Amino acid sequence: MSEESIKSKIAMARKLGWSDAEILKIALTNVYGSTERRALVLEWAKYLGLESSEALRLAKEAHLIPTAARPRSKKKEGTPP
Repeated sequence: MSEESIKSKIAMARKLGWSDAEILKIALTNVYGSTERRALVLEWAKYLGLESSEALRLAKEAHLIPTAARPRSKKKEGTPP
């Protein structure tokens, strides 16, 4: 996809009220490897006008790329910490 094409699609999505996370979700459709997904997030960050770290944080919060942290477990009532 050309840079002009990507920028026009982003402009249209923003005009429709899409968030950056929703735009990234569509961009990552049918991309399955975590390394490939991270690389694509970094590529699209410059088109979205985001810093690399901000784009990665956004993608992690939207569960678009995996994190290294273990998932938090929910405490059950009555169990010791």
